[in-house]
Amino acid sequence: MNKLAQAFSFRHACKQFNEDRKITSTDLNAILEAGRCSPSSFGLEPWHFVVIDNPDLKTQIRAVCYDQKQITTCSQLVIILYRKASQFTLQSDYLRRAVARELPNRDDETAIDIVSQSLINFLEQGLADGLTIDHWSEMQGYIAAANMMTAAAYNGIDSCAIGGFQHNSLVKILEKSIPQFSGDAWGVTLCLTFGYRVKQPADHIRWPLDDLCTFL
Repeated sequence: MNKLAQAFSFRHACKQFNEDRKITSTDLNAILEAGRCSPSSFGLEPWHFVVIDNPDLKTQIRAVCYDQKQITTCSQLVIILYRKASQFTLQSDYLRRAVARELPNRDDETAIDIVSQSLINFLEQGLADGLTIDHWSEMQGYIAAANMMTAAAYNGIDSCAIGGFQHNSLVKILEKSIPQFSGDAWGVTLCLTFGYRVKQPADHIRWPLDDLCTFL
């Protein structure tokens, strides 16, 4: 079995971490790099990663995550944010910078206007059939989350993806903790916990490929 396959086998939803073991800065950066390098629709990377070490803040967040002990026992908690529709406008500094970096002349405001408006139109038209820009943006974060958890497992680090949280209450905590953070501009995709397991997990249970795949 190669090391990537070993990582998939190693990874599980760790429910309690060893509070005495901390992830090194080198390993943590490797996990975050996996998220940063993840693919995204149009290459817009509509995410932001909030890395939390502070025990008091973890305790506050655990209370709005249905008291899941992963939050306070993990080495690091990473909250994946997604950019809301308010950041996909012609006046959005984020969108204009994202567009400009792909242009031959990054200072060409007319070209930035044209490409930005084209993207906005495509998103609004393409997502009109029951899917919102917010939902599209939120889904991008799952790609980054999967890559971060795989990168962690590749280095023998455990993780757990937590989608069970009180969204508005978590946003309020972040608004108090992060200068210039606003729930009008950002939503929460997932909470990821990273650290080292206390006990060995049960074997994975997975459907066989024959049940999961249709070949045409």
